[in-house]
Parts: sequence; C-alpha cells; structure tokens
Amino acid sequence: MKFLRNKSQSFSGLNPITQVYWVCFDQDGKILIIKEKWKPRNIPWWTPEFWETPIQTLYRELLEEADVRVWKNQMIGYSKVLLDNDSIIYQLRFACIIDKIEKQTIDPANNKINNRKLVYQKEFFDYVKIEDYRPMINEATKWLEINK
Repeated sequence: MKFLRNKSQSFSGLNPITQVYWVCFDQDGKILIIKEKWKPRNIPWWTPEFWETPIQTLYRELLEEADVRVWKNQMIGYSKVLLDNDSIIYQLRFACIIDKIEKQTIDPANNKINNRKLVYQKEFFDYVKIEDYRPMINEATKWLEINK
C-alpha cells in the first residue's frame, strides 16, 4: 500500500472516497479527539454513506458520534491510496471549527457514549499515536490561523 498526498481543496472527480478525516478545532485552538470503545483515540473519521457528500458526512457523523456542531470547514487535502491489488481509493482531509458542543448522547452506530476530548496541539501526539498525521495536523493548523 502506498499513500500519495495532495493539497487540493476539491474532491471533484475523486472516486471512490472511502474515508474522510476531520481536524476539528474549538475556539481556543484545541483539537477534538474521540475514543470509541475498543478503538484507540483518534480524530473523527468516517466512511461517507453512498448518498452523502463528504460535507454531509461531516455534519451527520460529528453530531452522531461526538455531539459537536461545526460552522466553518475546508478540505485541506487528500491521500490517493494505491492498494496492493493495484486499485485506488481516496481519503479526504478536512479542517473545521467547532460551533457548539452538545450534551453527549448515545452513538447510534455502537449504542455507547463515545469519549470526546479537546487537546492542545502540542499534546495531540501524546494521545493520538499516528505519526503519519503530522502533515495533516500542520495543514489544519495553518488553515486555522487564517480562518479563526
């Protein structure tokens, strides 16, 4: 498997989009991470339903899984993933700013309340142990500086 990063801000023509990742910032610049039962802490990411755009997935999944509403978002890039069987998939990267954090409710996908946490950028990799996220976090941080 090989990942080719691209800083495009458009998902037009990318197919199939199998995963969408969001770096969500609160008003203080902290990053939202979630912990679902049986999974390590991570930034929010999901697979779009076949009828959804990636933006629709963002709004629906953040509300369902983290009880968070966002008011501003932007695609900050994508990865073209070359699989071992020579097929290609796409994983999108977005940055967003949280508008409102709601009282937590049960996630309909797993029937549990997911653990959500806001962490300072300098602490992010203490919680999320995925070094390949560094370019995405850096791009999202640049976007935040322009858009906050």
